[in-house]
This record gives sequence, structure tokens and C-alpha cells, in this order.
Amino acid sequence: MCARRWESVCGSRGTEEERIAVETACKYGTKAEAYTPPTAEDVSVEVSMDGTEPQMGRDADLTITLNNSSSENRSVSLHSQAAVMYYTGVHKASVRKDTTDLTLQPNEVKMLEWSLAYGDYKDELVDQAALMLTLSGRVKETQQVVATQYSFRLRSPDLTLSPIGEAVVGEKMTVEILFTNPLPRTLKGVLFHVEGLGLITAQSIHYGDIGSHASVSVAAKFEPTQSGLRKLLATLDCRQLTQVHGVVSINVKEKNEATLS
Repeated sequence: MCARRWESVCGSRGTEEERIAVETACKYGTKAEAYTPPTAEDVSVEVSMDGTEPQMGRDADLTITLNNSSSENRSVSLHSQAAVMYYTGVHKASVRKDTTDLTLQPNEVKMLEWSLAYGDYKDELVDQAALMLTLSGRVKETQQVVATQYSFRLRSPDLTLSPIGEAVVGEKMTVEILFTNPLPRTLKGVLFHVEGLGLITAQSIHYGDIGSHASVSVAAKFEPTQSGLRKLLATLDCRQLTQVHGVVSINVKEKNEATLS
């Protein structure tokens, strides 16, 4: 029945990936009775990542693990697709597709290293830099469909904020903002935004271009207006890189406290 449903939806010229998608929908959808089960379901697939999320500008390295729990050989044709996602989970664009054919020995666990190069995703990233790897495949001997999805984000670099000198109400002070461009490309028209309650009203610093892997220093100058422990927040804004922030706590003294110390 699922085969007839497939032909009615996609016609006879659909790809194997599309056939797998329809069969998966049949299996887990409201028409589960229309799904013709495989002769065995003894192959599983998982995706994992070692350590922290990959940094923006670098390759994203994942591990695909296939497990054959049967006592017989299993041949799998595995399709992979990497896509950029909006923060809502909506698909934006596919950035890479591959197909791998492999054979699993009885009771074998096989690990495949999978890497997404910076050049594949650099022109498609949006807001939260979210990506999703979708795997789907078919086991030749049993017609079992294997499928999984793995979502991950790219880690943006941080801004380092360093106060220079003592912070005193009504007296000028400076905070140094340090940033290193992690991308192998120039950042165009960079702006730094700085703000902090009791420290400085929202201020924008026009910096310009920052070269590939270049490190820069920007000085934010202001006069604190309130004493106590305050937080200064800085953000970097440019088209090629988003979600870059930095924060520092500053203990501001009254003038008489500074004089006594």
C-alpha cells in the first residue's frame, strides 16, 4: 500500500531519498497500517559530536555510528544532507548532500567521520548559526529504512572587555575591547555597540573592515554616573558574523571613596 501511496504522491520517477521519506512518513504517520514493514530491523544509525560545538569559521566534525546487531552482513546506502536552519527550526538552505554505500559485517559497529567545511556553509548562515544533519538510508537485504537527524550550532567568538584604571563616578575611564576575527575572510563595515546602566548610554563605534584572522583593539571611553557593581555589555555587528558579545563587571566608586583609598 505504501508503494501505491508513493506513486500517487511522487510518481514513478522519484529518487530513492524521496521514497525513503514517504516510507518513513507511512511508518510514523496516521496511516501506519499502510506501511509494509521490512523483513528485519537490525541496523541503527546515530550521530555524535566530540567536545564543544565547532567555532564559526572552522569545519564542523561529526561522527556517524552504524550498528549491525544481526548475525549476517548488511549493505546500506546512506544519504546525508546538511542544511542551515532558522532559529525557529525552519529549513533555509541545503549546503551539502552525499551518498555512501557500505557493508557491515555481522555484529559490527562502524564509525564514519563526517566533516562540513566552512566553505560549504559560509554564505548561508543566519541568526543563531544553526545547522542540521539528516541521514536516511536503506538496508539492501531487509529493505529496512534507517533515519535520524542531528542539530547543532556554530559557536561565535567572544569579545574580551578589560577596564583600564579605577572606575569613579564622574571621572573619565576606558574599557579596552579585544576581538579576533575567526573567519578566513574580511569582515566588512564592522560596528561595535557598547552600553551599560550607570556607566554609559548606548554608543556605537564605527571601526570599518577587519582582515582575516586579524586581532583588533577598540577603546570605549565614558564617565560612570552611578556607583556600585555595574555591567558593561559590548556587541559586534557586521553582515558576515553575528551573535558576538562580551560583558564585564565594573565596581564604580564614589569620588570620596576613591580619595580615601
